[in-house]
Amino acid sequence: MILQCSYQKGEDNMQLQKMMTYNLRTDFITEIIQMVSGLLLFLFLWVHMLFVSSIWRGAGAFNVLANFMDRWGLLPFTIMFLIIVFALHIGTVLRRMPSQYLEHKVVWKHAKLIHHADTWSWVFQSITGTAIIILAMIHIAIVSFAGINAHLSALRVQSREFLIFYIVLLLLSEYHASVGLYRVFAKWGFVNRHSMKRILNFISLFMIFIGAITLGILYTLGA
Repeated sequence: MILQCSYQKGEDNMQLQKMMTYNLRTDFITEIIQMVSGLLLFLFLWVHMLFVSSIWRGAGAFNVLANFMDRWGLLPFTIMFLIIVFALHIGTVLRRMPSQYLEHKVVWKHAKLIHHADTWSWVFQSITGTAIIILAMIHIAIVSFAGINAHLSALRVQSREFLIFYIVLLLLSEYHASVGLYRVFAKWGFVNRHSMKRILNFISLFMIFIGAITLGILYTLGA
């Protein structure tokens, strides 16, 4: 029994060592690409939120921005930008993610053993990231084929299924972005961890508030 436990512990350590062993130069380049792509997606999330929240000033204000994007061909450009940045971000993240069952098992075991908030946030960020990829691709496909204007957006939000869809996307995106930005600043030692957490939690709640009000206005407009 003792030999079996020792063997299992040794196997876990080997798996963990394998997961955390990288070429230093390649790892540095990967870190930079992951950080820059993540920051670009975070910036896009804010800009997108400000764009959609123009509905606060009425359907006319929303449509002015939508028509501006359509006139200058910004929608196809934005979609291509998102696809490229998503691909870069996902590719660099997957390099750090466990790819085998034993590796997943080791991650969960060590997360339970360490019982540290930052470790669990990394685990949940991985899970939410996977969900966001699926939801974001659906959203991009809908916008690409249906177009953007206040009437169409309102009709979609008025549907119970789409309303739930956008609420889930809003919550997951803000959580994932907040944790991702915290990890960037903490990893490079730019700020105090605890202060940064409080600031990012406030920003996330503020953005969720803006998103909730925006969805409420669109829902009312659709009705």
